[in-house]
Amino acid sequence: MATPMSHDQWLKALRAEGVTVQEYPGWRTRERDDETGLTFGPVHMFLNHHTAGRNSRDIVAKNGVPGLPAPLAHVYLAKSGVATMCSAGRANHAGTMARNAYTSFLNEQSTHPAPSQASGTIDGNDVSYGCETENLGDGKDVYPRTQYDAWVRINAAVCRYHGWSAESVGCHKETSVEGKVDPRGPVEGYGSRGRFEFTPRQFRADVAERLRHPASWSPSSVSKPSIPQSNPEEDGMPTVQEIAEAVMHFPMDDPRTSGTKYVRVKDVLWWIGADAAHANARTEALEAQVAALTAKVDRLIAANTQG
Repeated sequence: MATPMSHDQWLKALRAEGVTVQEYPGWRTRERDDETGLTFGPVHMFLNHHTAGRNSRDIVAKNGVPGLPAPLAHVYLAKSGVATMCSAGRANHAGTMARNAYTSFLNEQSTHPAPSQASGTIDGNDVSYGCETENLGDGKDVYPRTQYDAWVRINAAVCRYHGWSAESVGCHKETSVEGKVDPRGPVEGYGSRGRFEFTPRQFRADVAERLRHPASWSPSSVSKPSIPQSNPEEDGMPTVQEIAEAVMHFPMDDPRTSGTKYVRVKDVLWWIGADAAHANARTEALEAQVAALTAKVDRLIAANTQG
């Protein structure tokens, strides 16, 4: 395990690896250590995520989501391949890790078991770096080649700095006891490889390939992303779209199962809608039955009156 990287060490390592980096305002002092009383480090793994939304830089770096304050990762990686530093301290990205999964990365095993809550859990935010990579996470949104190349470089830079192998690189779905699925989606491949589906194994293989070369190495003619001329300004408020996405993906207790947590608001709303539609259909059926019975009674009354 290792002491976390400092601000300057982060920047030096990423830039040496060929990553285009910008600094989010306030990132050098924004962390979750002071607010929680918990300590970041020692660390031993790099954990990767997808954002499940568009233009989420401000959410990751400063705004956070309801119930989960920022920073939500150490690095935010845009579609353009530009990496934004969001924090060098403790960040809310990993959540609860299965101990058996974390141990496999700590020991740099060649295989990593499925996360088991029965093995015990640890706070992943204490022991891991995190990168939020911009992607909808719907299994259709593509990671462009430039973005994927930068993603590999970011992980390799941290591994190279600490002397870790690529087996210290993990994905949220490999450690979470909460059923996380990130990252996922199709990747635009290098050269003749074409497009392939993101897998942790392939990602680690690409990180390992980088680590076999100097930090300045490039696997192919990947275009270098352009960076804005000035640092981004804090806008003070998230956009309406960002708020809506954050609310819809906010984890809450499952209203149908006592003690089960981390059900998304959007799923609960879908259940409510489905239940309402079922209730409406049942009500309409009962109304039809009542109308039929009423008509039958009217006919019987009319027949008795005539008799």
